[in-house]
Amino acid sequence: MVGQGAAGRGPAQQAVAAALERAAAVAHLNAFITLDADGAGAEAARHDRRGGGARRWCLAVKDNVHVAGLPNTAGTPGLAGFVPAADAPVVAALRAAGAIVLGKTNMHELALGVTSGNPTFGAVGNGTDPALFAGGSSGGTAAAVASGVVDAGLGTDTGGSVGIPAALNGIYGLRPSAGRYPSAGVTPLSVTRDTPGPMARSLDRLAALDAFVTGRTGTAPPDRPLRLGLPRQVFAEDLEAPVRAAWEAAVERLGTARTVRVPVDTGHLVESDARAGMHLVFGEFATALERYLAEHGVGRTAAEVVEAAADPAVAGLLRAAALPTGPGYPGPDALRGALVERRALQAAYAELFAANGVDALLSPTVPVCARPLHRHEESLPLNGRDVPTFPTLIRNTSPSATAGLPSVTVPLPVDGSPPVGLQLVGPRGGDRELLAVAARIDALLRPGEAGGARP
Repeated sequence: MVGQGAAGRGPAQQAVAAALERAAAVAHLNAFITLDADGAGAEAARHDRRGGGARRWCLAVKDNVHVAGLPNTAGTPGLAGFVPAADAPVVAALRAAGAIVLGKTNMHELALGVTSGNPTFGAVGNGTDPALFAGGSSGGTAAAVASGVVDAGLGTDTGGSVGIPAALNGIYGLRPSAGRYPSAGVTPLSVTRDTPGPMARSLDRLAALDAFVTGRTGTAPPDRPLRLGLPRQVFAEDLEAPVRAAWEAAVERLGTARTVRVPVDTGHLVESDARAGMHLVFGEFATALERYLAEHGVGRTAAEVVEAAADPAVAGLLRAAALPTGPGYPGPDALRGALVERRALQAAYAELFAANGVDALLSPTVPVCARPLHRHEESLPLNGRDVPTFPTLIRNTSPSATAGLPSVTVPLPVDGSPPVGLQLVGPRGGDRELLAVAARIDALLRPGEAGGARP
């Protein structure tokens, strides 16, 4: 048969077989909820018969993004029996570009968490060290990419759910501008803040994934020294020692390269996000989920899905604050106020970029490294005190996510510590420009080993 390898299989079948073999070797990571060996193998065989197998590559998809014929649990028992009939548009776009979906990945239940410690499907181990958590909520996708099971993966991001696990697993991740990727066929948390987002082990592949979804291709970085905004407040403060060391080394390296470092005021961004971010999630969750469940004929209400949740922290938080019957439910007035505050946050970011002329705002993606599995779901130690896990891990990612801005996470060189990520935030709609800036920064920080050189 044309295109068959020595083992009697074409290139697409060989790629799938290798991915499945690797998935079996790292099954202890709990990266997948559904591993579709038969479906992926059959799809690969079809492509090899048609002679197009050499262009095929393996993709992992977070289990709140629809893949036709595969369960879409969103990591929660209440949706375990739901099997969508059609791919989400973002998955369809990646399939058209050569992706073969290997399976659906594990996640923090209902995407409301940052460790991917899922009580139903198992805690997700880090792709660089299975004893550590993978981060969340897209932890399974990050672990599958980082451990070499797949070429690339798809997650979703509400307040940092792509950037956080990308940083903690030492890979690249993109949260696109709000509305840039189609959101249909995605189990919602907050319609204002949610977006699908890709992850990969190389920046070149990350940019290619973005082009596959959007149809927009390369943008050259500016032919001048980059102007990089360095935060004066919050984002670079109270960092765990390995994160601080990697961040300071990166800032020093960029200071000797063809860049201009521009200190910028950022405290007001965090304060504005605190007034808007979670009000948007809690104010939008129930209505968005009810509409989604009805549209897809799931046969359950939002309250029933929450009631069936296995994670007590997730269930308790949603019952108290995200269902209209809960005592902490923000209500329509608070939601309207949060949307007004979001517009103010967007204006503040726009003013920051315009007034300082910066190409990107830089910070550590996460102020801490990944911690041991099972032990730090509620709190973790930081600089001699216990701090709450959720707000600590989303501290640097949430403001730009609330504002709907694009962000790219780039792994920083580290010396003997778990992975550390560098977050670049750009103006809304400037995703391709931000990816080009990220490529220049990656090359400066890792000369001879830039993102495009990674497999």
